[in-house]
Amino acid sequence: MASSKPTTVENHLKTGGESLHFNNRLEVTNKIADQCQVVFQELKIRRKHRYITFMIGNEEIVVDKVGGRNETFDNFKASLPYTECRYCIYDQDLKTPDGRNIAKLWFICWIPNYSTPYHKMAYTSAKIKFRETLIGVFDMQAASIEELESNLGLAAVDDEDDKDFDF
Repeated sequence: MASSKPTTVENHLKTGGESLHFNNRLEVTNKIADQCQVVFQELKIRRKHRYITFMIGNEEIVVDKVGGRNETFDNFKASLPYTECRYCIYDQDLKTPDGRNIAKLWFICWIPNYSTPYHKMAYTSAKIKFRETLIGVFDMQAASIEELESNLGLAAVDDEDDKDFDF
């Protein structure tokens, strides 16, 4: 008589428990929702938004969140997930050394260290195709909030660390 043991499904070591439907997202990422370009043009031309985050949805790249014009960099940081990747457009207002106000549009590929390998692969492979549709922005990649602040020039400079060097 054969005993019927309950079978348990264990996570595969290489996928880290990532669900299998994500394996096919690499093929899906060639599609970009029309809304992405509409919202980007509203930010670029009309300056209606401070930031936009995009994510890879079930069938295409879609708009995730849109930050209003009066939102701050802290709101933008709070909108970035800790364990999931995103594409972002951030409108940074700057003042030049000669006193002029300028704005820079940043395309940020947010790939945090704690995201799954499949998320990282999917967002990295789709970046080229998606980035081609966004004209007039500067590229940046960040894996942490500290790196993001440093790349944007918003990190506080610690003078104590520089005392050891004579430049």
